[in-house]
Amino acid sequence: MFLIAVPSLKDPSFEHTVVLICDHTKDGAFGLIVNRILLSSFVPLLNGLDIKKHVIDIPVFYGGPVKPEQGYILYSPFQSELHKGEYYPSIKINNDLVMTTSKEILLDIAAGKGPEKFIFTLGFAGWAAGQLEYELMIDSWLIAPLDNKIIFDIQVNERWKAAADSIGVDLTRLVYKQGTA
Repeated sequence: MFLIAVPSLKDPSFEHTVVLICDHTKDGAFGLIVNRILLSSFVPLLNGLDIKKHVIDIPVFYGGPVKPEQGYILYSPFQSELHKGEYYPSIKINNDLVMTTSKEILLDIAAGKGPEKFIFTLGFAGWAAGQLEYELMIDSWLIAPLDNKIIFDIQVNERWKAAADSIGVDLTRLVYKQGTA
């Protein structure tokens, strides 16, 4: 599922964000922001990752404020026969989306042999037990179903609006102040 920050959410880490919830249990929640670019190029990170050669360059997304040194790759599993049998230790989010922290996928991406659809993030969004439920109760977030097209096919700066549109919400008309009676 997606969490869509309501316009009144002014936390600089989450303002105007779309968060893909990757895991949600009684112990808390884990997600990745999918609409905020941290760095326009991952080339400055390659030396630190001990990657010597690259044939492509990709942006680095801001996944969230927790563990900003940790990388995560969201990707659509390989569809072509060329890559059949390649495997990265991953967590399945749905049939068409998985997440990994595997360095091998970054090596393949840098070499131009990685998955066709992916995003690379640093950091994650995390909530302690009950924290996300509280934030939902006070209307900090809208909930939308996960749509891979929003992650991979929509321009980054259009994802917040596209996620809200997917549930019929016009963010410019959203009333987010409580009245008193």
